[in-house]
Amino acid sequence: MRADVVSRVIFDYATRIGSARETDASLQLNADMARDLVGADRCSIWLIDAKAQQLWTKVAHGIPEIRIPIGQGVVGACIANKETIVVNDTSQDPRFLSGSGGYTVNSLLAIPLCGAEGNVIGALQALNKPGGFTQEDVDLLGLAAAYSASALETQMLREEAEAARLIRQELEIAHNVQQRLFPQDPPPIKGLDYSALCRPARSVGGDYYDFIPLDDGGLFFTLGDVSGKGIAAAVLMASIQASIRTQVLSGVTSLATLMSNFNRAVYYFSMEDRYSTLFCGHLDPTMRRLTYVNAGQVRPLLLRNDGRMETLHKGGLPVGLMDDASYEQGEVTLATGDVILAFSDGISEATNSKGDMWEEDEIHEVLRRHASLSSVDLLTRLIAEADAFAGDAEQADDLTVVALKAV
Repeated sequence: MRADVVSRVIFDYATRIGSARETDASLQLNADMARDLVGADRCSIWLIDAKAQQLWTKVAHGIPEIRIPIGQGVVGACIANKETIVVNDTSQDPRFLSGSGGYTVNSLLAIPLCGAEGNVIGALQALNKPGGFTQEDVDLLGLAAAYSASALETQMLREEAEAARLIRQELEIAHNVQQRLFPQDPPPIKGLDYSALCRPARSVGGDYYDFIPLDDGGLFFTLGDVSGKGIAAAVLMASIQASIRTQVLSGVTSLATLMSNFNRAVYYFSMEDRYSTLFCGHLDPTMRRLTYVNAGQVRPLLLRNDGRMETLHKGGLPVGLMDDASYEQGEVTLATGDVILAFSDGISEATNSKGDMWEEDEIHEVLRRHASLSSVDLLTRLIAEADAFAGDAEQADDLTVVALKAV
């Protein structure tokens, strides 16, 4: 093709490509330009569908979308080997896949489309040039291939950025919704100083706590940790919290029975790999008797006013692991000055950058040193000391603490 004809084709299409506002329209024009540059009959632009393990035509002259398995055909070899392929007699090339629809391909030229970092994202293919394709055609289509690759990569990056923006927006909404699920302003209860704090490792987490004031003046409280992280864990967390609230507000006669029934419900409505550790406690109206069930949760600490340390361990398996799990409830009587500290394993398993894990004895010491503080100051101090131990290591798990003081 004469140089003046090539220049005219490029100039004509460059103007239209530059004014195209949509990537698909720009790619269609680019395929048209590639076809006209080398005098081919048709041109197509192929992309990789990694999920389906297929190659598919983003643009194809004269035919609807085509899909073939990755690695098959001349275009598959072009992409797999990252090489330009010229076939001027398709009947002699075993890689050629004959199509249907009555269109005969005698010659073809396939050029890989490479991104900015050299990764192959597809291929440009020209079909049926009278007399066959030449090295000059390869050089000319290199221009169209480079433009197509740039346009496609820009579109992909734009779509990825938009998808990431939507995900961030959804996570922010989920975070705000989840935060509102936690008790916002727990009412004061005579004889009790209580508070809680949850800091998820991600925008949303699987830890949860709840305070449910009862009509008789008592308090029902929970602390749990759903397996996994992210949206899936947060959804199960919300379901668990809603279910517990419904059962508690309907009246509780036995915590052990409540936990057994609740375990069966979680087992049937959650996925196979989802379960939750859970601690439930019920303080009677006098604030002197605590009934509890510990379903696999890190054992809460009970620091007596005389310095003795106890753990609240009676219970059973995490909820949702087995449909027929049974539970034992425990009971302790509180005295003025006694402190209960319940926490998730994000606290007890805090890890520093060396991989060292915080010793549980350290948590005992924090509780002893700061037992005289208010409940909110106590849990703030505990998390601060866990953070100090972890240092610059990334928070790997949700941190949740519930503190109650008999006053």
